[in-house]
Amino acid sequence: MEDIYDFLNDFESFLREKFKNDVLVYARHTYLGSMLLKNFANNKRLLLKPSDSTLPIGGKRIQDFIAKSPTFKGYKVDNYIFIARVYKEISYRLAKSKKRLTLVAVDFEEKQIKINGAMNVELNILNLFIEFSEAINFSISYDFEGLLKHQGFDRKSEKTITQIEKRLTNPVIFFSYSWDNEEHRFWVLKLASELIKNGIDVLIDEWDLDKYNNDLHQFMESGIRDSDKVILVCTKQYAQKANERTGGVGVENTIITGEFYDKSKENKFIPIVREYDKKITDSMPSYLKTKYSIDFSKDDEFRTKFEELIRKILNVPRFKKPTLGNLPSLKSNEI
Repeated sequence: MEDIYDFLNDFESFLREKFKNDVLVYARHTYLGSMLLKNFANNKRLLLKPSDSTLPIGGKRIQDFIAKSPTFKGYKVDNYIFIARVYKEISYRLAKSKKRLTLVAVDFEEKQIKINGAMNVELNILNLFIEFSEAINFSISYDFEGLLKHQGFDRKSEKTITQIEKRLTNPVIFFSYSWDNEEHRFWVLKLASELIKNGIDVLIDEWDLDKYNNDLHQFMESGIRDSDKVILVCTKQYAQKANERTGGVGVENTIITGEFYDKSKENKFIPIVREYDKKITDSMPSYLKTKYSIDFSKDDEFRTKFEELIRKILNVPRFKKPTLGNLPSLKSNEI
């Protein structure tokens, strides 16, 4: 096996020989072309796209292929699996945000298979890759750390993959903000759009009010109560309306403070500050002034602050806390 096309060809033969009851392998157009699988577990069809380029595969190329390939040989495609040597970082981010995309990176020198977007395929499909990796003597890793386990490559044990926790779901975020002006309103929508592109669902009046029969109070109450996190976009005008309990912001903050002092929900609310004069707390409602906040006032720092916000939403710190070690063995000298 020397290239990606050999890899996919061997994978096809492996499936046809051993897993006819799990998947149906459709004929490929050519040896170098894509392959379609039907997963009998859920009747979904997966299109496997190979590329043997030594250059990293970018997100645009992947998105263009998906856009141009809604069907294959007349069949609707449900999920896409790209198989290549190496990907750009933006491609990995794409696999996190698009539920229909999985990336398989194959390193022939190190004999390694790495799967990103493993949560986007059914467990039995992931298990097929694990079985195949054993058959060709490759190691395999996938981005299900902490969620899944399998019993390794011991031939004496049953090689199954089991789910030990519920899969990560896309968090839902409610936006509380004031309509200071059109520029500010557009900035809030842009931030919401960026979160959605990164796999974080957003509840915001601009797009979701009609789902609540255009009942603004019901939208606020249900959105704040049912969302996983609430982002409060703080400005001087927002702080004033929140403190004085005026307008929609006042209504929202009345609902928010009802939950804010519930200790079980104290991490639900994330203030971000869009603008302020001297102190960042000047643009925060009174009850939030001691709360951790993210400073979004400088546009040239948007990407850095955006990552900080996502980490806060997902509760993923930038640096991992080390495992607690053993106490050192110390001896005392006699006096």
